[in-house]
Amino acid sequence: MISSFLNGVNSLFPTVNYSSITFDDLESPRLVAAYVVFWDVSLVLTTIFFSFMLYMIITKSPREMSDYKWYLVHQLTWSYLFDLYVGLWKPVPLWPFYIGYSAGIFSNVGGNSVTIQLLIVVVNAIGMGFGVCISILHRYMQGSPFSFMYKLYSYLWFRFSAYVLAFVVLLGLLFLPLSLSFSLQTELEVSLTSKYPELVRIFELHPSMFGYDTDIVEYSVGYAFLIVSVLLVVIIVTIILYFNFARILKRNKTHLSSGTYKLQVMLFRTLFIQMLLAGVLLFLPITLCFILTLFGFRWISSFTLLAISFLGTHAIADFVVLCYFVRAYRTYIQGLFRKMWQKLNGTVIEKPQLFVSCSSVVLKH
Repeated sequence: MISSFLNGVNSLFPTVNYSSITFDDLESPRLVAAYVVFWDVSLVLTTIFFSFMLYMIITKSPREMSDYKWYLVHQLTWSYLFDLYVGLWKPVPLWPFYIGYSAGIFSNVGGNSVTIQLLIVVVNAIGMGFGVCISILHRYMQGSPFSFMYKLYSYLWFRFSAYVLAFVVLLGLLFLPLSLSFSLQTELEVSLTSKYPELVRIFELHPSMFGYDTDIVEYSVGYAFLIVSVLLVVIIVTIILYFNFARILKRNKTHLSSGTYKLQVMLFRTLFIQMLLAGVLLFLPITLCFILTLFGFRWISSFTLLAISFLGTHAIADFVVLCYFVRAYRTYIQGLFRKMWQKLNGTVIEKPQLFVSCSSVVLKH
């Protein structure tokens, strides 16, 4: 039944004529050069923001956030590691073929070891999602401090054992199947270049090629359908979790002080906005590229570079959301800007006074 459904959906998309795609359709040297520069600049800015955020979260968080600040550190660290790795890797997809190469640190890595490029980003992506999940769980537990689950959650050994177990299970479920499904580079090169001579030059120029054979196109609709379904489920579940948390807080409002209640609402609202941004800046660009690939557009390779560049802004967006929506951090940053303005204002005022004084002396003379 599922197979017939996917075949029916597959018939809605045009058949991709891979043989008509030329070298110029796949390669855009100027755009790749700009893409590399963008990621280099982005990494510098992201590292500066991340270092500042770590300092501010650890040293300037209020006493009420003494536990949660470490969840923020954990969450932002995974987010930074994801951006750091993608920025160093600089993947250049050559869609509508399901292949790509590295324009960064792996650019000269060849052979069957290239699959490690994709496996590392999978681990970082799992860690990033895991960091968000345990932050949500912590907020839920704090919103219902008189429940049995909260008492169980209060045992640190139990909590962290559950975290480690959940992370290992996630790695096993996602990491192992992906690692076994990747095409070996030697097999990939022989298969693709024998069918599409235009790719011979691509493989010669880029030893770090990785990806899948075009035979996998028959499963593309299924993958696209799965990705879109997961994205919709994540959005729906996020919205449900937000309103359910609001319901739990409202129910327990009488048991919480006014300050604690406002803090809980502020922190969960911030986390909710971060999740929405992750959907817009991470899931949406890649999902859109994958869907457009099914139509076999010649320009999809260039479009994907722009989409991945857009993806690289999500860590900075995370930092900005925290700085603006968490009052303690917003107040600290406002104080920094106020001090800077006072110093600049003092410098500006001092100079005219010296000028007037000198002018008056000249006039008297």
